[in-house]
Amino acid sequence: SNWLPSSYYGLLYYGLYFNQLITLNPAVFVSANVKDASENGNINKSECDVESKNCENDNNDGPWWKNEDMKLMDMWKLLNCGEVFEDDRPIHNESIWALVRGAYVGVVGPDESTFALNKAEKHAIPGNFFGNGFKSGSIEVKLTDEKGRAVYATSPFRKGELVWSDDFTACFRDGMTYRKFLASIPSDLACDVFEWAYSGPSYGACVDLDEGSLINHAASTEANQRPWEIGNVKPNIGIDEETDLHVALSDINPGDELLIDYMSFADLDAWQLLGLGEWGIVNDVE
Repeated sequence: SNWLPSSYYGLLYYGLYFNQLITLNPAVFVSANVKDASENGNINKSECDVESKNCENDNNDGPWWKNEDMKLMDMWKLLNCGEVFEDDRPIHNESIWALVRGAYVGVVGPDESTFALNKAEKHAIPGNFFGNGFKSGSIEVKLTDEKGRAVYATSPFRKGELVWSDDFTACFRDGMTYRKFLASIPSDLACDVFEWAYSGPSYGACVDLDEGSLINHAASTEANQRPWEIGNVKPNIGIDEETDLHVALSDINPGDELLIDYMSFADLDAWQLLGLGEWGIVNDVE
């Protein structure tokens, strides 16, 4: 990512400044990516149109993210996510995390941001866009053949101990704002967000903009098993009902993969409450 500023604060300024450009012309990222793909023969006009929606509204009076008919599957196709996930996705560095965090705050505004930057019990430094919700030096992210990105403990966690804090969890109360955020970041990162984001009636749609989003799923019950689940393993992280913190369900040793039951906090039907439709079969992914 040699196009990114080397200074953290320079990057943060860049992210917020770039988001202002997106606010003025929110189609710039997606339209440019679709245009480049078209010129390289990777996408055809019908794919760009997304069932005649074009890259903007049907009446061409605004950017695509303002189109209320643009649902999850439409955006998946528009952003060419099937092709993005044909290759292993990279492990993101601090610069990338800062970029998407700056974009989020730029879209929703500082007052509406759900980042927990001013809570003393959190790991994040107030006013800082860097770091993550883990205690320093307690985890590492690896690329695996079976799952892609995965999070592993590098220090022990005792049962009941805090493992991860939602310092950088970005939430959206309506589908329009969620679409605008996706349009404000590079399309491959928007596809990452699709993979990480979750929804629920009480909180709308949220995505963890740090390494917490790379914790893989393990079902705690047979009903919560997913078709893509690998291995017969149980989660070792859960949400404490009293404190709402992510704690160890059992002793976790260095080298253990961190796992959580996605279905313990996500509701697959809640996307419809935001006017974003539902996830279906992605026809362009084998």
